[in-house]
Amino acid sequence: MKRIFYFLFLFTTAVHAKETKGIRFTEGTWAQILTEARTQNKLIFVDIYTTWCGPCKVMDKNVFTNTEVGEKFNTSFINYKIDAEQGEGIDLKKKYAITGFPTYLFVNQEGELVYKSIGSMPAKKFLSEADKALQAGNHYKSTAALEEDFKSGRRDAKFLYEFLERKKLNGEQNDGILEEYLKAIPESAQKTEKVLMIISENIGSIDSKAFDILRNSLDRFMNMTPEQQKFVLEGISKAKRGTFKKAIETKDNVLFERLISAVRQTAYSEAGFEAEERQFRLDFAKITRDANNFRMIASKEGAKLLEKTNEQLAAESQLKTERFIQAAKAKGIKENTMEYLSALEDIKTSAQKLTSFHLNEYAWGYFQLIESKDELETALKWSERSIELFKSPVNLDTYANLLSKLGRRKEAIKAEKGAIKLAKKQGIETKELKLALKEMKKR
Repeated sequence: MKRIFYFLFLFTTAVHAKETKGIRFTEGTWAQILTEARTQNKLIFVDIYTTWCGPCKVMDKNVFTNTEVGEKFNTSFINYKIDAEQGEGIDLKKKYAITGFPTYLFVNQEGELVYKSIGSMPAKKFLSEADKALQAGNHYKSTAALEEDFKSGRRDAKFLYEFLERKKLNGEQNDGILEEYLKAIPESAQKTEKVLMIISENIGSIDSKAFDILRNSLDRFMNMTPEQQKFVLEGISKAKRGTFKKAIETKDNVLFERLISAVRQTAYSEAGFEAEERQFRLDFAKITRDANNFRMIASKEGAKLLEKTNEQLAAESQLKTERFIQAAKAKGIKENTMEYLSALEDIKTSAQKLTSFHLNEYAWGYFQLIESKDELETALKWSERSIELFKSPVNLDTYANLLSKLGRRKEAIKAEKGAIKLAKKQGIETKELKLALKEMKKR
């Protein structure tokens, strides 16, 4: 009897050890998890994943099962897993501004986010992230308290930086707080990597001190570190996108022209400025449904692109390919890697693909904005050439819609079916294409 009891004891102990290896995740509703965190006075670790996420599965298999990871997380946190595309996961994804998977949230007992990390990583790095989360939790001050401090007039640089970091953590940006921060620091500090990073994360407009700093940084761009250069370029791009969005929302032509002026001031070359200006003007005209301005640009550019021969485009692609090979060699990039081979294959037809993209863009704009049959026939030629250079579900759909608008119903239906077939083959969503086909059949 004693022997039986002894073996049962060993078996039970072994099973318990197996169950506790790695992270133990608690089940229940989000409200129940918050209650448990308050009961145990712990932070909550939340693994937000999706069923299709490869890195999520790697973490599940290799890291969450790690004994050392399990000991750390089981002792320090209430652990919770949730699918971002199911049930409460959808709400949590929205609430905590999740943009990629897997994302790891470290949340306090009130549901406030104190630390966030993202992506697959080795166990050692994951344990380091846990330590950072615990440290952040120990020094955490609620967002409401920070807001109150700001409203009451607190403006010291340390506080403003902390406030900006909290905004970032919560998936927000605030160029108003950023402007106050830049006033609070000495001019010499504005050139540092730390400040350039915080600018790039929070800038929202070209009409700001932050943008002036980035624009002036271009004068010493080549003397910057790669990280500084990255932050400057990202910040300038974000400011221009934010200004464009505001100009669209307010239909402010004066603001839009200031944007174009900023594009010129930050362009790396005259050709670069012309290309960016053209794209902004096209997008502005299309979104505001300004047919005349869209026609003025698209007709000129479309005619130019139609004149380009296959030989000319092949020569352009060849030149880009040679430059890519030289640049990769100079950086010591190995030629047998998947990334290198994939990029090389894409660049070999880059001029053809880019021309196809622009022709399709002009053709689609005409479909949306133009009613003249003669002009629609011109757009149809752009569309045909776009497909000839690089066939895709997108330009086949444009072609079908133009045919339909011109009254060529049978041809339109055939083209739209072709778009759907190609989309299925490439694993692309076909819902919108099927709706378009349905409408064509009604006409």
